[in-house]
Amino acid sequence: MSVAAGAAPRMLASPAAARALLDSAGIHPSRSMGQNFLVDANILRIITGAAELQPYDTVIEVGPGLGALTQALVEEGGKVYALESDRRLMRVLEHELGYATNLQLVEADAARFDFATLWEAEPPAGVKMVSNLPYQIAATLVVDCLQRCPWLETYTVMVQREVADRLACGPGSRNYSGASVKVQARSEVRRVASVSRNCFYPRPGVDSTILHLARRDPEGLPGVVRSGYFDRVVTGAFGQRRKKLANSLSAAIELSLEAGGVRSALEGLGKDPGVRAEDLSPGEFVSLAESLAGTKDD
Repeated sequence: MSVAAGAAPRMLASPAAARALLDSAGIHPSRSMGQNFLVDANILRIITGAAELQPYDTVIEVGPGLGALTQALVEEGGKVYALESDRRLMRVLEHELGYATNLQLVEADAARFDFATLWEAEPPAGVKMVSNLPYQIAATLVVDCLQRCPWLETYTVMVQREVADRLACGPGSRNYSGASVKVQARSEVRRVASVSRNCFYPRPGVDSTILHLARRDPEGLPGVVRSGYFDRVVTGAFGQRRKKLANSLSAAIELSLEAGGVRSALEGLGKDPGVRAEDLSPGEFVSLAESLAGTKDD
């Protein structure tokens, strides 16, 4: 880790600033790394407003890029930890945001990073994630953090519109997935705003959506959710989503379930034993996992 040190501030949220920074650093944005940089100051205000930042907040930003959102975060929040995996962009951030004494830059791949290591002791209270998440890791990262970081209370994240549809949709939707169930079982998900692809440089091929996730009290979650058995059931259920749920779960070797037992559990919940995974709400998946766990030593 290194504390940023460098030049005086200039406004970073504009296409002209993005082009100038990229040119001066000799950087050609990588499509495979999702390097499309936010350049619209109005969107920054929507993000920080939805996050309801306070001077005492601790903020984690994943994928700061050229620093437009980072600049807004250090001005409105408390301590900001910004994780960037591209060393070239790290140098830009160090130069442009060196004035920010409340910024800690961390060169790391967020998909493989243990966020708890940001602190030597216990994480502070009320940590928030506020990020324009790289498209290729967005859904996985949100699910992983909800599972592993109970101290991370809210997420205000901009993601690809299709990812937002997956995380926020309900049963019966073609976008409904294991990620939908795992996220909604652990948080309340709210769509904040749609974001045009024209708000980025270079312009991506998709639009985006800002989501706000408020974590449910980890201590109040059912035991099967806290133990991880719920997640294994959900993963097995959507592993072969075209099959009936009882057949999908019985095919999941790690669960060691019989199709007949799953059908009985579904009937006990008042569900048709022939339902598919997309027919159950997150709450019903919790109830199903609890019923199935009743015969397990988990």
